[in-house]
Amino acid sequence: MQFQMIPYYLGGFILGDQFNWLYDHVSTMWYYEDWLPEASVEYARTHYGAYTVKRPDGLRIISLDTDMWYTLNYFSYINATSPDPFGILRFLTDELQDAEDAGDRVWIVGHVLSGWGASQSQFNPTNLFYQIVDRYSPHVIANIFFGHTHEDQLTIFYANNATNISAETAQTVSWIMPSLTPLTNLNSGFRMYEVDSSTFDILDAYTWVSDVNEFPSLDNQTAVGPTYFLEYSTREAYGQNITWGADDPLNATWWHLVTEQMEYDPSLVETYNTYQSKSSVAGANCTGECISSKICYLRSGSSSLSYANCNQNYTSTQ
Repeated sequence: MQFQMIPYYLGGFILGDQFNWLYDHVSTMWYYEDWLPEASVEYARTHYGAYTVKRPDGLRIISLDTDMWYTLNYFSYINATSPDPFGILRFLTDELQDAEDAGDRVWIVGHVLSGWGASQSQFNPTNLFYQIVDRYSPHVIANIFFGHTHEDQLTIFYANNATNISAETAQTVSWIMPSLTPLTNLNSGFRMYEVDSSTFDILDAYTWVSDVNEFPSLDNQTAVGPTYFLEYSTREAYGQNITWGADDPLNATWWHLVTEQMEYDPSLVETYNTYQSKSSVAGANCTGECISSKICYLRSGSSSLSYANCNQNYTSTQ
């Protein structure tokens, strides 16, 4: 069920009816626990999960259920001829327009990433998402945050669907966050962000990891848990040879300059690849064609761009 969108949107399909019980049950619990009023519960029972929190300091956080474009979300293929069958992209544009009118900035948060490789996300909805990001970046959208892969990754969004990839056309980035759950051949990790409190840009990002090879020693006791250590500072790891102000944000322009440095110095890609696995000793190495492929993924904010431009053999370190 974790892959599926709200089945009520399938109309009278028997397939949808098979899963409506879960939404009915969960929404009833929300009402029983007095978390939501009855009217809100009824709305939540039959609608997608997308939400906005408006903070008093001028930041809006928009949370999207990006399972809408997950390749394993089989419900999404039933009405695939519709550009937005679940209404989430319309919700996003309405919220972004409202933020633009109010002079607010926005963080977008979702689970399934929109780009990097071409296997996780469907082409059409991620392409539409890319166009929305183009329209509202960088003046409204400050940052985008995804997860899903359990790996440490990032993608850059460019103007005009990346027809001209350069520092001048780079608009915003999606931070694809490492996970506490190791999954396969990965360590455990998490990230902390240093944020400009007036612009909500990222000034630095600190990634912490724990070596899963040490986890067996934690068995049969509850006194202590895993130990995490600072793996790297993003600014220090990638910005040593970039002319950039000490207080300037790690925005899309900075990240594009990082990819240019990677083209000049392939060892920087090898560093990136190590951090992608959270410094796992079991992570796949990156040499040869992998070098240019990783740079291509970094420049692919949608799966359609990645499919068109990148070799798909090196997307993961697992």
